[in-house]
Amino acid sequence: MKTLNLALHLLAIVTAAWCLWSMRYELTKRATSRMGFAIPPILGVVTALLLMGASLGKRLDFWLLTIGAGFVVGLGAGMILKVDKDFERKLVRVWKTYDGVIAGALLLLLAIARFVTTDLMGRVSQGFGVLAGSAAFIAAFLVGRVISLRYYTARKAIHLDMRRPARD
Repeated sequence: MKTLNLALHLLAIVTAAWCLWSMRYELTKRATSRMGFAIPPILGVVTALLLMGASLGKRLDFWLLTIGAGFVVGLGAGMILKVDKDFERKLVRVWKTYDGVIAGALLLLLAIARFVTTDLMGRVSQGFGVLAGSAAFIAAFLVGRVISLRYYTARKAIHLDMRRPARD
């Protein structure tokens, strides 16, 4: 069981870091496709599921509450984003924003905190499930933000001709 938790915690760190790295277009104001916007929330959900699976405190009621609250806050955050859209190439460019990157960084910080406290320090979890609930809140925030951006904010955006960004 200890080896499984170690593997889950390391995998959570990798997916959270990948989630944060895949949000780099938000800081550089680069255009990206629909799939580019979908990758960070998917990785955030995977990270939250890994942390929830490795959590000793299985508090489903608390987790459902945090998921619902995160989703609602994410929907609101996605509605206030300023975007430009190229309707022909299906590209969207978000103006420089920090909320998604901060959420990704917090998710990475939670995964690292769980790894350090549980695996490196050997501290036994109290079983409250708060860290997993926080990860679920952040993942639901990212999902709600992208859904709102895709189906509400981007539809009212002005059209600008954009180039597809080079792969990096």
